[in-house]
Amino acid sequence: MTKQLTKQTIGVGLAGTGFIGPAHVEGLRRNGINVLGLAENTREKAELKAAELGIPRLYGSLEEMLADSDIDVVHLATPNHLHHPHAKAALLAGKHVVCEKPLAMTSAQSAELVQL
Repeated sequence: MTKQLTKQTIGVGLAGTGFIGPAHVEGLRRNGINVLGLAENTREKAELKAAELGIPRLYGSLEEMLADSDIDVVHLATPNHLHHPHAKAALLAGKHVVCEKPLAMTSAQSAELVQL
């Protein structure tokens, strides 16, 4: 059975907590959506940002967050050159993806993501 995603049940994970990442968190919260977890490139950085942003779960890698079955949607706020590989990994893990612009570095990379 497919999980019905609502504002109350959706599990949102954030990848990247630089300049734009916290803006995603604020926008989601203003719309009544809770951010469940965040991933950073080190566990230490994730711990600091999770405490700063009040996010309950933290992951030391994107892969760790993608393995969490409670995460339904991944917001990608990572550097541009990582958008394609991160979006691809999330899609292959069965997650929905919201990506900062650009989606990818080339139209071929974007086309690949559309096919997934």
